[in-house]
Amino acid sequence: MRLSEFLVEKKVESTWISNLTYNRPNKVLTMRLSNGRTFTISNFSRTMFEKWHKSNSKGQFWHLFIRGKYKVSRIK
Repeated sequence: MRLSEFLVEKKVESTWISNLTYNRPNKVLTMRLSNGRTFTISNFSRTMFEKWHKSNSKGQFWHLFIRGKYKVSRIK
């Protein structure tokens, strides 16, 4: 299998978030912020990943649908 079958990486147009990467087999999303900090979100569905990436406001989506609802861990 190719790496692209496991990971989906998307650049983000946001002043806060610079990149979202989704690990399909593990259902883990990695979020890199503009300030360099990196977080993982466990048990995250591909559907939520796609909705977040397509949302008009990444920050608003974070506050409405993710913060406090998922396990988020800072890795960097």
